[in-house]
Amino acid sequence: MRRISRETLLRVRDEMASYPWDDAELAELVAPKFGIISGLADLLAQLEELRGLDLGMTPPAVDLESGD
Repeated sequence: MRRISRETLLRVRDEMASYPWDDAELAELVAPKFGIISGLADLLAQLEELRGLDLGMTPPAVDLESGD
């Protein structure tokens, strides 16, 4: 997977129905300057790793409310 670019996010914003991000917000997603915000590229890499897991043997979640 390639690293996300500002140009890609601009095209998604302009070509698809989405939240109207301004240029500064998109720049923060690509190269965060605040320590609290993790980079979008890191999040996408983690999601790609999760997508590659074989969940075929994972049992369904139990109903926590019933106490079973």
